[in-house]
Amino acid sequence: MDHPENIVTQLIHEEHRSKWIARSNHNVKCFTEDEIKRFTDNYKTLLGRGAFGEVYQGVLEDKSMIAVKRFIYNVRESFAKELIVHREINHKNVVRLIGYCVDESALMVVTEYIPKGNLSNILHQDSMPITLDTRLRIAIECAKALDYMHSQMYTQIIHGDIKPANILLDDGLGAKISDFGISRLINTENTLYTLNVIGSIGYMDPLFAQSGRLTAKSDVYSFGVVLLELITRKKARTEDGEIGLVESFSQSLSEGIRRVREMFDSEIATSSDMKTIEEIAKLAGKCLKMELTKRPHMLEVAERLRKLKKAACQVQERPTLFSWIWKNKQAPAKTPPLESSSSSQNARTVAPAEKMPSQESSGSTLKTGIVAALKAALSQVSHDSTQNVGTSIIGSTMTGQLFDLKDLLGASTEVLGKGTIGTTYRATLDSGYELVVKRLKDVDLEEAVFKRLVTLFAAIQNKHIVPLLWYYCSKDERLLVYNVVPMGSLAKVLHGDQGSGPAQLDWEQRLAISLAAARGVQAIHLAGPSSCHGNIKSSNILLTGTHNACVSEHGLITLGIYYNASGYCAPEVTRNRWVSQKSDVYSFGIL
Repeated sequence: MDHPENIVTQLIHEEHRSKWIARSNHNVKCFTEDEIKRFTDNYKTLLGRGAFGEVYQGVLEDKSMIAVKRFIYNVRESFAKELIVHREINHKNVVRLIGYCVDESALMVVTEYIPKGNLSNILHQDSMPITLDTRLRIAIECAKALDYMHSQMYTQIIHGDIKPANILLDDGLGAKISDFGISRLINTENTLYTLNVIGSIGYMDPLFAQSGRLTAKSDVYSFGVVLLELITRKKARTEDGEIGLVESFSQSLSEGIRRVREMFDSEIATSSDMKTIEEIAKLAGKCLKMELTKRPHMLEVAERLRKLKKAACQVQERPTLFSWIWKNKQAPAKTPPLESSSSSQNARTVAPAEKMPSQESSGSTLKTGIVAALKAALSQVSHDSTQNVGTSIIGSTMTGQLFDLKDLLGASTEVLGKGTIGTTYRATLDSGYELVVKRLKDVDLEEAVFKRLVTLFAAIQNKHIVPLLWYYCSKDERLLVYNVVPMGSLAKVLHGDQGSGPAQLDWEQRLAISLAAARGVQAIHLAGPSSCHGNIKSSNILLTGTHNACVSEHGLITLGIYYNASGYCAPEVTRNRWVSQKSDVYSFGIL
């Protein structure tokens, strides 16, 4: 019987393939099974299973993380072909091949470990917001890798199974193409005919499925499906057998652009980005053409995506209503608040505003009501809006309460400061009741998405978490409303502020405050595996007593507001803006 290693060695070193191997830039190593067992701690951590076998996590002697793909079936020739193809590729957006094992009882491929998993899980099994810019970057990186494989290598490589499950994401959500199990090397005529038609339903080129004709344009078709998933966040094929994504897109396209827009992911389908998303959809449509000659090459796809990303970055942010207010300062003096549909006595646990650096002098009082200013600005910059800001409804996170905007913000307003999240105000109603209003900036979410996310994080209630009382959402504005906490933040108590020094805290008080804050963070984490705060620091711990505290600004990270609080951020957050429960733990350690 042939020894497995001899067969693999023969396949690798056949004369017509030797020139390919010689040009490989990787130092691919041959490991023994005993070494693999040591690296994986005897296959302790299973990452996943597939038709080929299993994938395990491991650590090399130099502490670098690896993934070990262990073939459990008699697929020696397939294993050898995958190894031959993969070792040819040296591109930053392709998972790096480290080595292999061909012991008598083991066939294994060793690659670098990519920590964030695959794009499919991120899109369809995680509620993490993904910006349009990030989605475009992922698409561009994949397109560049495919173009490299198709046209820049000594011998053309066709992947044959492009899909989100085979696109892995690193800590910075950088894309890396993986899984070359059915890839082909083609060195003549750039076309291969095969009876062995293998691929993934929903992504496979119909022409390949029908005729067995495999070309680089087959990968282009599959990439078109990936583009659709990126802009719709819908699966290519549902488990219940409903119409597939490509069919649904084609049907919508035949009915006009309005129907296509309805498919877009509401998280990114904002008015400012709609044109870009439409262009991505058009590009996907070209990739999905049934005529091979009408499909673009991957070089064209990558270049088009790059131009779209560049153009999107150059779009100037539309001036908001408040920016017009501060610039012109021409709003009426004041408008009286309307009668409230609910008494302010129904307010629950208090919540403050963090005092932030301001271009205006901190504590300066404005002589105009926010509502009156909104109405004045509206007539100048929102002619196309059909929404009457003066009567816009504020949603309450407390059951059964709805408030008119004027009920809360019709009084004179004090600017407390400006910071990363936006501007913070202290608003005093005619009754004397005080509220803190955070006007958010850089929250480019559709109203429906904003309301849904606010409702989700407001549902996490704990006595050690500052509750959101109300929110206001209109075409151009996003406001969050809290009560005032007179004692202020832990940062103020520990370090003092303008005009006052630090307060004295004994060990018992410090321990009690730490425990209260920890319980607040714990409640956030218990809400789900991806639920985290994202900005733990002393200025976001608010004191409700000498021995008690609560966590503030919870939920803002879900709205796409990212922080870079110097001294508190975990290294992975500073580098990649990837927050997690473990990054909260890091920040809490600093606290």
